[in-house]
Amino acid sequence: MPHYLFSLAPSPVPQSLSLNRDLSKRVKIKPFFLFTLFTLFMAVLQLSTLSSAYALQPSDLQQKEPTPVEKARVPVELDENEKKLKLYEDQQEQINQRQRVQKYQYTYIDRKHSLSESLKLISAMYGVSWLVYPLSQPTVFREKGSWKNYKRNFGKLVFDQDEPFWNWFVHPISGSQLYLFYRANGYSRINAMGMAFISSALFEFTVEIYTEPASVQDLYQTPVLGAILGVGIENLSLYLLQTGNSFGRVLGHIINPSTLFWFYEGKIQIVPQTNFKGMNGLLMTMEF
Repeated sequence: MPHYLFSLAPSPVPQSLSLNRDLSKRVKIKPFFLFTLFTLFMAVLQLSTLSSAYALQPSDLQQKEPTPVEKARVPVELDENEKKLKLYEDQQEQINQRQRVQKYQYTYIDRKHSLSESLKLISAMYGVSWLVYPLSQPTVFREKGSWKNYKRNFGKLVFDQDEPFWNWFVHPISGSQLYLFYRANGYSRINAMGMAFISSALFEFTVEIYTEPASVQDLYQTPVLGAILGVGIENLSLYLLQTGNSFGRVLGHIINPSTLFWFYEGKIQIVPQTNFKGMNGLLMTMEF
């Protein structure tokens, strides 16, 4: 009967097999370690590229001539006179930029007048009456007017039989313009009505008698009703002239044409002023 021997000791491993296992353990590299090496390599490569790009070349060490644009940006030292001239030019440029359209305020200013000044104004209006009368009624002036009638009508005073249109519209309108003329020359409302009465009386007794005798109605309707109407036109025209729009100003000048002429004394201009050093104010100029 055969006998078998069993040993519990491990069987020896071949030398070649054990060497392969040791190499596999040593050669095995983790993926994280590979990624880190790759990142470091790329960083070194990028730094070398940048250093070569920004490296100074021998030509860079030479001083270049600045371009005209660069020269303009470089501040230039100015002497005292040039600084003053530059400041003045800057101020004028700012003034031109802030230039505004001339705007006027319209009003009436009452003042005292000498006798000679009043006589000059009455004479001027008397001359205008001789000019306007034949132009406003050419047919009546040509058919009824004569120096023979002038002598016959001189000193006469009658109640005329004119149409209501003339007595209640034309004469008050002409009287209102007489009133506004004297108001434009600095007369108060009462004095302007008195001057309008004098001019109306001169017209009735020395101009209109060329065609017909002086009229009682015209003596009071022209100055009195004209002054009442003139006050209304005065207030309305001032309102329209202050509206600030072109249509209002044109309409205001149409109903009150005295505001367009050189003798109008209520035209005031207000202009902002500054010396660009913190001092500001208003310059008020009045034409008279």
